[in-house]
Amino acid sequence: MQFRIGVSVAFGLLIAASHTPARAQINSGYFSDGAPLETVEPFYDPGGLTGGCFRDPGPCWLGQATFDVLLFDRSDADSRSVVTEVGTGSEVLNATDLGFPVTAGFRFNLVLTGDDGCDLVFNYLGSKFDNSRVHSATTALYDYFEFPSVTPSTGTDFQTSYMSTLRSVELGSRMRQWSRFAPIAGIRFIQLEDQFDRLTGDGATNLQLSMTDNELWGFQIGGEALLWDAGPVRFQSTVKGGVFYNNLNLTTGGGDITVTDPLTMISTTIETTAKFPSDHVSYFGEVNLELAYQIGRHVTVRVGYTAMWLDGVALAPDQHDNFNLQSGIGAFDYGTVLYHGTYVGGEVTW
Repeated sequence: MQFRIGVSVAFGLLIAASHTPARAQINSGYFSDGAPLETVEPFYDPGGLTGGCFRDPGPCWLGQATFDVLLFDRSDADSRSVVTEVGTGSEVLNATDLGFPVTAGFRFNLVLTGDDGCDLVFNYLGSKFDNSRVHSATTALYDYFEFPSVTPSTGTDFQTSYMSTLRSVELGSRMRQWSRFAPIAGIRFIQLEDQFDRLTGDGATNLQLSMTDNELWGFQIGGEALLWDAGPVRFQSTVKGGVFYNNLNLTTGGGDITVTDPLTMISTTIETTAKFPSDHVSYFGEVNLELAYQIGRHVTVRVGYTAMWLDGVALAPDQHDNFNLQSGIGAFDYGTVLYHGTYVGGEVTW
């Protein structure tokens, strides 16, 4: 892995050293011939430049910021029976029934340009998913959790809750050496936090829980491509991918157990919460397709489609079959998660 990272960095430095910055700006407010531009004074004429930058030729801009609202859909956890009917054993709730609806997220991107065509890029993405079901404790059997049975303190209902949070932070470099392609390289942190709980019917008290916290650290490479340019309208794509170290923690817990000494008759409350750490190699990939429309010298609106793929991550509902949540004996179940959906946003350059 160190060899591959070194080759990628050396390749990027070679590109930067052997080419002059291109006039075209990928995903950065570039104005081609025919774009509705206002006259900028004083206008710098580099000589023979009829289109492209409307200011000085390298670079055309000092910075760029984008903000997108994403409508994310996430793949379901593995199929497992969660709630069964008392007496018959018929399945009432499956883990796939807690699949998440399309959920809004957001993404922020900041680019600071370099005079040599090598830009500093920062990106943040965040989204939170949530789903739950409520069942009567008199007719539903919650044998999915391995902790002692707990009776709700209020009411006769149980709630099964599934929550998942995705966060991503990127810091990298974009090298603008060609008019239609810009390589990208940098580091990235991704956190996937999955929580699967059993609560009272009103959701006020957590009775039993299992939570996986995947913290992925790694190096990614990719590129931005300008696929189609029609004056104020452009169609472009971004692709990224990498290998990541996954620092995983599984947290489990159930209702507190009260133990009474038969001799002294002294009662002791034992907390059943425990943590089990592990590590794993994970893989990540991302693809974006975007249509942008220039509405002014510094403002662009954009719509697009994005897909993110995470492999080698642990989801909370998937751990119950292979891992004993009380003793910590067993093997972690690693799987694949896919996020995809449309987005709409704006881009500002200055």
